[in-house]
Amino acid sequence: MSAMLLVELEHETGTRGTVHFKASVEYGMRAVLYLAEKGSTCSSREVAEEMAIPRDYLIQLAQLLRNAGVIHARPGKNGGYSLAKDASEISMLDVLNALQNDRPRSKEANDSKANQERTSDLLQDITAACSKAEREIAEYISSITVQMLIDRMHGKVLDEASDSQSAHD
Repeated sequence: MSAMLLVELEHETGTRGTVHFKASVEYGMRAVLYLAEKGSTCSSREVAEEMAIPRDYLIQLAQLLRNAGVIHARPGKNGGYSLAKDASEISMLDVLNALQNDRPRSKEANDSKANQERTSDLLQDITAACSKAEREIAEYISSITVQMLIDRMHGKVLDEASDSQSAHD
């Protein structure tokens, strides 16, 4: 079974879809949620074992999360990882952006601006529509905090999408 983090999105029309994230995002979210749940510094060995993440891979992901300001990494015998800020201040988008480092956006943006005059109207319309959809998804994901996910795990907060679906039934 591959590691995939699923997020259900409800479109304006009421249709539901599922977004699949790559393994690095799921593992990173597992680690961040574990640190939020524990509320203290945890060793890489503990996080890796408890969250079923290969330890060497966790260390690589933790570096990206640290560079993005999501977690603190303390070296040494009593070292480990902890959240860099309160769980209510870390969004899923923060984690996603930290771990989705395989798309050099600035070069793509420059290339697309330079080539804009040479592209067809249809391509420009499609590109604009895709960019708008990407911004809307990013806006939604940025509204979901680590604390909200922790609360959902404990049944403290009902899923808003489920609530609205129940209201339509």
